[in-house]
Amino acid sequence: MTLAFADLLSSPAFLNDPYPVYRDLRNHAPVLWYSHSGVTGGMWFVSRHEDAEMVLKDQRFTKDIAKVTPMQRQMGAHMLDADPPDHTRLRGLVSQAFTPRVVAALEPKIRNITEELMSYVQKGEDFSLIEGLAFPLPIIVIAELLGVPDKDRHLFREWSAALIDGADILTVTDPAVAQKAQAAMGSIFKYFDDLIKVRRHDLQDDLISLMISAEDQQGKLTHGEILSSCFLLLIAGHETTINLIGNGFHALSQHPEQLEVLQSRPELLSNAVDELLRFDAPVQRATFRAALEDLEIAGTPIQKNQQVSVMIGSANRDERVFTNPDRLDVTRTASKHLGFGRGIHFCLGAPLAKLEAQIAFEHLLPLGLPEIRHVQRRPSTMFRGFHDLTVRWK
Repeated sequence: MTLAFADLLSSPAFLNDPYPVYRDLRNHAPVLWYSHSGVTGGMWFVSRHEDAEMVLKDQRFTKDIAKVTPMQRQMGAHMLDADPPDHTRLRGLVSQAFTPRVVAALEPKIRNITEELMSYVQKGEDFSLIEGLAFPLPIIVIAELLGVPDKDRHLFREWSAALIDGADILTVTDPAVAQKAQAAMGSIFKYFDDLIKVRRHDLQDDLISLMISAEDQQGKLTHGEILSSCFLLLIAGHETTINLIGNGFHALSQHPEQLEVLQSRPELLSNAVDELLRFDAPVQRATFRAALEDLEIAGTPIQKNQQVSVMIGSANRDERVFTNPDRLDVTRTASKHLGFGRGIHFCLGAPLAKLEAQIAFEHLLPLGLPEIRHVQRRPSTMFRGFHDLTVRWK
């Protein structure tokens, strides 16, 4: 099974539609060992919803790589790779920028940005949904929150794309792709290192300044922690939202009856965003955890320090939890999806991502069913999305 699965991972068929493979895993190998060439030597894939949710919530699994491998963190820790109490400290500070009040206050700005971006849509002409809307909308919002100047935002598209495409240890076999990803990571860290130095002498009303002030006044954050947190927020704050908008609209275009339901019942849109997250998750596998002790998952022994990867895309299609899981149904209550994770690492920016997607769909739906002109999927089994999704409305 492991060898067959390894072959499948690199196949165009799997990248196009991984869900039949996930179904086989849930039914025949719900906890599957996969060997790879990384430091940990391999990982356990967990594909059923019940087991996936347990791993995401159970603190017998660590997110701190320094506890289980000789790997060193780059530039310090961020909250995604930290356990309590460090995670609690880091998240507590950054969460101030994502409170319901702050997110609600952003809504008019998000609507204005979306309206401006959609003003370039011309019926009868090609429109790149990714380059024209799905990328610029979240990058403008998160860049403004962080304090990245307008003139620099375009830099992050190339860096981020290279980093995400080269981050999948299961499919990246070309050393040049991996090297490009490392170079992109270095460029992002250098950019924020320079920006933090500028902010130390000129504090602004932004998240970087907030983190600097907390460090200076309360000793809460090291320079490395600020740097890594900027990196995490920039990548997490826009990459997943790009895929949510792209995957979601592509799914609706392939299910025109569901698009029509939303056109006639726009009050369902908030609910529909959760269903779109469930149906075609932007992040197919959670960042790894490792067992802090010997334990079992679904009767399978897991040794201490072994890496475990939750297959979010599979868990979200688990027939044990969702009726007719391969059917897109915007009237479904899909609150049990794991698209934003679970437990203490539940996505901090989930309300902002959902709001951005909902507003984007509000502007896209009235245009009706588009003609799909060109599709190019990302070559990743971890981040599911499109390099290009070009459409045309008649």
